[in-house]
Amino acid sequence: MKTQILPNWCKKLGLALFIIASLINGSLNFINNSIYKYSTTQPGIDASKIRTEPDLGYEILGLLNAITGGAVIYGIDFVAIIAILIYMISKEKVEDDYIDKLRLESFQLTFIIGLLVTIFLYVLAKDLKLTLDYFIFPLLWSYIIIFFIKRKMYL
Repeated sequence: MKTQILPNWCKKLGLALFIIASLINGSLNFINNSIYKYSTTQPGIDASKIRTEPDLGYEILGLLNAITGGAVIYGIDFVAIIAILIYMISKEKVEDDYIDKLRLESFQLTFIIGLLVTIFLYVLAKDLKLTLDYFIFPLLWSYIIIFFIKRKMYL
């Protein structure tokens, strides 16, 4: 039984969507984390003269979060995850039985590595509280890297 996967042109679509979503997410996180993060403990700096008004970027992010209830970042993460998934399940230019075998081996190795890392993290830090995307992104990236390495060894 053959696994139904997307055509090869979806690989480019998934990659483009992922790059766009990652750039937007990175920009919004940079804007969000760079506001009010100035160090004023250095000698010779008068903290009263540092500007404390929000920048235009903070106003834009605050407006987006107010309109969507903070769902902008989660929505962009969701688009990035779906884009990587589209990239993963798209056909290669030359799809044969060996590529299917490489895909299966990559999924198996990724699953085993993901389980071991997750168990290791929970053993080390019992009170670790991470959102699901902290586990999904490394799994998807490790699959892509393992499949790429195995495919390059084959070709």
